[in-house]
Order: sequence, then C-alpha cells, then structure tokens
Amino acid sequence: MWQALKDFFSFSRKDLRGIYVLLVILSLLLLFRIFSPFYFTNPEPDFTEFDRMVLALEKAERAVREKEMAEAKAAVPAFNRPDREIAEIKLNPFPFDPNQMTEESWLKLGLNMRQIRNIQNFTGSGGSFRKPEDFKRMYSISDEEYSILEPFIVIAESEKYSEKKEYKKSAYKPYDSLAPPAKSNIIVNINTADSVELIKVRGIGPVFARRILKYRELLGGFHSPGQLLEVYGLDSARYEMIVNSFIFDQSSLRTIDVNTAEVKDLTAHPYIDFYLAKSIVDQRVKKGVYQSDAELYAIPLMHDALYQKVVPYFKFN
Repeated sequence: MWQALKDFFSFSRKDLRGIYVLLVILSLLLLFRIFSPFYFTNPEPDFTEFDRMVLALEKAERAVREKEMAEAKAAVPAFNRPDREIAEIKLNPFPFDPNQMTEESWLKLGLNMRQIRNIQNFTGSGGSFRKPEDFKRMYSISDEEYSILEPFIVIAESEKYSEKKEYKKSAYKPYDSLAPPAKSNIIVNINTADSVELIKVRGIGPVFARRILKYRELLGGFHSPGQLLEVYGLDSARYEMIVNSFIFDQSSLRTIDVNTAEVKDLTAHPYIDFYLAKSIVDQRVKKGVYQSDAELYAIPLMHDALYQKVVPYFKFN
C-alpha cells in the first residue's frame, strides 16, 4: 500500500520541470498584482457631463410637475357640467329675454328639460331676471353655457319696474310689497335664527325663510354673505335688500373632521363632489393626517374659489 502511494505522488523529471515553471509564472503574476498600483495609475472617471444631464432631466421633470399642478389648480372641476366645446355644440344662441321665453323657445336655444324646469320653477314662484347676472345664478346653467349666452341676453324693463325707478323721491324699493309694512331693518344671526326671526327681516317671507333654513342645514351654516345668492330663487335685488340684516357667525358652523371623515361623509356637503372627496381621503392615507388647511390647498382639485368656500367647514383634530 505504501508503495502504491509513493508511486502515485512521485513525479518524473519532466513533470517537476513543468511544476517549477508554473510556480515561477504564478509568483510573477502575484508580484505584478501587488506592485502594479505603484507604477500604473488609473485616471478618475469624469462624471461632469453625466451629472449635468441628470440635473437637466430633474429640472425638466420638476417644470412639468409644476405646470400640471398649476393647470389643475386653475381648472374648475365641473364633472357633471359640459365644457365649453360641448356647450358650443349644444347651444344655438339668439337674442332672448329670459323673462319671456317659452318652453319651446328654451329648447330652440339648446337647453335641456332639466334646465328648463329649473328656470320655470324660478319664474313660477315669482322670481324674475333683472339683469344678465341673475341668469348666471341658475344652478343648472354652467359657467361655460352662461359665457356663451350672456351676449345674447336682452332683458326688457317692465312697466311696473320702470314706475319704481321713476319714483326716485320715494323710499319704495323692489320687493317692498313682499314684506309687511310693520317690518323693520333688524339684525339677526343667520346661523341661529329660526323661521320666525327670519320673516321679521324686510324682504323675507315664509317661502324664502324655509329655503334659507333648508340650505343652511345642507351647508352646516353660512360663513359669508355671498352664500345667500346660492339660495334657490334669491336674486341680486333681494340680496341687496336683506344682506345687511344678517350676522355671519363662523363659530356656529357645523364642521367636518377632515382626518376621520370618509368619502360619503365629505360628499354630503354640497360643495364637495365625489372626486374631491376621494382626493382628500387618498392624500390623507398616503401622507398622514392633515395638520392645517394649507395641506388641503395642495390637492390638485382644490382651486382657489372652492378652497375659500369649503375650508371654513373643516376642522383638524
């Protein structure tokens, strides 16, 4: 056995010569690897051009994002209203007096039956259009539609209204006949007043008192005078008559906790549609609780006008 092992590990002279040559080559390679850094230096790679390209790309991406955010903030979300191109196709404008239009005339103008019924309900309840801006306040007429129709609105001055204008020395004003003579210009808190207190205001009868209370309940209270123009049927003439009789106390508003409210809770408010509500909830889930109203302003769908109207109804707990 030992002899077999000895024969296995024994080398011929030719084999030994090959082994020695291989060891010398390996030694030389090892020495070259050890000492080569002292004699050969690799130049540092120049990333200047690459860094410049990366910075340019980041700048371009940032500019695109800022432009998209600016366009989103400037855009008024009107998901259920036609945009201007659709409105231009739909409408067939011609000079018209909204106080004298029939259902057939409205259809020729291009309005749909829902819009016509809304206008007829307004005029049927005693409302009238005194100036083109009153037509804009019909909630079924979109801003795009009004901008197209406004140059064609021609409101004829009624004889009754002309007599009122000529009677300048009198203290008589539009809608005086709607209010009992005993009424005086009192001041009431619009967010706490009941119907009995509201009808004491000159220019408000039982019908408008009910409408104001109904809309106040939907909103959670009024925070600014301009919201009165959103009450169904309340035009600019009546608004000017009653606005100074109200106090708008924001401390009595019914608020929504924006950090716990779900989509269905937010859409219950008339100013918040499904898309805005979903954006508010999604941002909260993604970035955490809202600390202030400034974070809501960053939501793309929250344009300036909507932000001013809706933010008083939010609280941040």
